[in-house]
Amino acid sequence: MRYTNAYFQLDIRQDGVYLHLYPAMDNGKPIDLAELLEYLDGCGIKDYDKVAIYKVITNNTKETDILISKTLIGEVGEKAKVSISDDKMMAIIRFYPPSKNGKFMSEKEIRSELARFKITYGVSDKIINAYMKGRQFCRDIPIAKGKPVVQGKDAFITYHFNTNPTAAPKQLEDGTVDFHELSLFVPVKKGDLLAELTPEVFGEDGMDIFGNRIPPASVNKKILKYGKNIKLSEDKLKIYSEADGDVKLEGDMVFVSNTYSVPADVDPSTGDVKYDGNVVIAGNVHSGFKVEASGDIEVNGVVEGATLIAGGNIVLKRGIQGMGKGVLQAGNDIVTKFIESSNVKAGNIVNTGSSLHSVIQAEEAVIVSGRKGFVIGGSVSAGKKIEASVFGNKMNTATDLRVGVKPEVMERFKELTNSINEKQKLMLENKKTLESLKKKLASGVKLLPNQVALAKEAGEQLKTLTNELDVESEEYITLKQEIEDNKDGRIIVNQTIFPGVTLYISNRVYPVKDSLSRCQFKVKGADVISLPI
Repeated sequence: MRYTNAYFQLDIRQDGVYLHLYPAMDNGKPIDLAELLEYLDGCGIKDYDKVAIYKVITNNTKETDILISKTLIGEVGEKAKVSISDDKMMAIIRFYPPSKNGKFMSEKEIRSELARFKITYGVSDKIINAYMKGRQFCRDIPIAKGKPVVQGKDAFITYHFNTNPTAAPKQLEDGTVDFHELSLFVPVKKGDLLAELTPEVFGEDGMDIFGNRIPPASVNKKILKYGKNIKLSEDKLKIYSEADGDVKLEGDMVFVSNTYSVPADVDPSTGDVKYDGNVVIAGNVHSGFKVEASGDIEVNGVVEGATLIAGGNIVLKRGIQGMGKGVLQAGNDIVTKFIESSNVKAGNIVNTGSSLHSVIQAEEAVIVSGRKGFVIGGSVSAGKKIEASVFGNKMNTATDLRVGVKPEVMERFKELTNSINEKQKLMLENKKTLESLKKKLASGVKLLPNQVALAKEAGEQLKTLTNELDVESEEYITLKQEIEDNKDGRIIVNQTIFPGVTLYISNRVYPVKDSLSRCQFKVKGADVISLPI
């Protein structure tokens, strides 16, 4: 085998030690000076001229001899240098020729050199044999390779239905919003394939060149989880619907539920409605009635002063005229054309065309859609964002907007504030009672039995109140810090915001004093600021 990289060889003569240089062939690499000097030092040669050597090896194109030392040394045998990759998956060996009369390494000596580095796995017999037949010097030779680990694959589930149906209304070209084309239900027929499981694939062990086992990463297993009205295939890899109805994914559980339909109004003819699934009402929901569903509620008509409670979403294709007693409560989204004099609470988003004198709370956002979408009176609270075209009116109607902290956090903070204040008052009263009775005892007055009982009761109450205050105070401090740290909330005004509106972002208060147009409010530093949109 013909060499390609340039290399060097010692020639020990009577008048000194010579260095025989072989030039690179076929675009091979030149001699590396640092490598050469390291080799010479290892051979015990010290009195060489580095500059002279560098001049000779630079741009050397023919075999050349150079006297490097007049101090004689013994013949030098073939040498090998072993390098190991950082991941311990490969060993590189690099050979240096013996001096002119020196000895070449045997196969046994090469293997012994590898064993000296404790390389026991993946040594290539083929490469060693090839080297013995045609030696290559000053060249990196991959002599041992580890076995790469084969990583497995996580199990995954493919769902054959829309797992996240949207409740957002369609906005038309003229800026109005169509609340009629809404559907939160995903219909399914008996026999439909709902989901299929692709099982996990386990990986294979690897091995480094030292013989150490390299285990693959663990893989995640999955199983198909499902509720009633669903059939599992014999191989347990597919699930099918066993009924016509509505399919949904809650967490990692698939449900098929039948939808209960009310063909007309919810009124004295139907009574209250409570259903484990979805409820669709073709007409209106009259004042004083209650509709509860573990799934979604959809109403094609108007909701009056009624109560609707849904574990999923509520969709009102018209709206709610609450008359001060209407309630909408949903675990997920609420979508309605208008909200008037009602109390509304959503676990995710409230999307409406207008809000008038109502209390609205949403975990994520309240969006008042359309060019004429307004919020007048009442209060609106959201965890991250409130957006509308108009807030307040020219009459400066008081309107509160709260954003940046989830409503339930603020409610709990208020509860704790009231509870702590009340307990502190009770503690003060009990302390006064005890101090009064202690003064009597100090003055020599004997306490009556009822006074002794009163003192005992006051002491026990103080102990109980102290323990309760410790717990509530810790939670109060945590919530207060959460409220102070949460500065991500935004209020977006697409048209106009009027005086009379008060903004609460995190724990900052910003009363609007002048009418402003097309802007957004957020916290910057310690202040609420207005920015253009």
